[in-house]
Amino acid sequence: MANSAAVADSAEGAAFGDGFALAAAQARILVVEDDRDVAGLVGRELRALGLTVDVIGFAEDALLAARDTDYALMVVDLGLPDRDGLDLVREMRKRAIATPILMMTARSKVEDKVSGLASGADDYLVKPFAVPELRARVTALLRRPSPLKDSRLTVANIVVDRDALEAVVDGASVPLTRKQFQLLELLARRKNHMTPKRMIEEALYGYNDEVSGNAIEAHVYKLRQTLRAAGAEAVVETRRGIGYRLVERHRAAAHG
Repeated sequence: MANSAAVADSAEGAAFGDGFALAAAQARILVVEDDRDVAGLVGRELRALGLTVDVIGFAEDALLAARDTDYALMVVDLGLPDRDGLDLVREMRKRAIATPILMMTARSKVEDKVSGLASGADDYLVKPFAVPELRARVTALLRRPSPLKDSRLTVANIVVDRDALEAVVDGASVPLTRKQFQLLELLARRKNHMTPKRMIEEALYGYNDEVSGNAIEAHVYKLRQTLRAAGAEAVVETRRGIGYRLVERHRAAAHG
């Protein structure tokens, strides 16, 4: 039996590569799932890959664990007993928790998948799932370099330091409110790409928060004014009916 296990482990390592085996030996995964059977299955399969796995059944506990632990990946179910999984993912991204997230749910409609990815998840797994698909998606996410892991984002002469929660222009700190910083961080992470208004609302506000009709426009206006006063060489562009993007000033002029 020991020889059979060794052969199985060797085959697993060959399938995913020595690089993955080395990373797996140091990787800790958080599984957020309240169904014990599903959580047990996912935990067993991930441990079989050589990963260390923590299983938590409540969103609030998961939020605390994600804040205090350097996880390589989180597998999050949408149907949690104390909070919707989409709201949990949004809250994690708002708190600058950059860990890649595999969302797991029985909701299989295209619009559900789009909502999951828009909330900040990196991939989407529909229940019931085949074990090989679970393993493949997990290993793909662990291999993927994520821009969210960068603590500093740079656009022109603006540096957004996600660890220090500070924005700097030409070495000088820029005074921003919490929501202005969250907005700038989101736009900087998606620089040169349009960010829909709905995505900004989800990043800046909680699931049950009431958002006035012009709240996002007001935040964008104030951020734009603050960056201009600081001498930023990037601007926030508005495309009516589409969204906003942060671009270097010369690119904005070229497309103006």
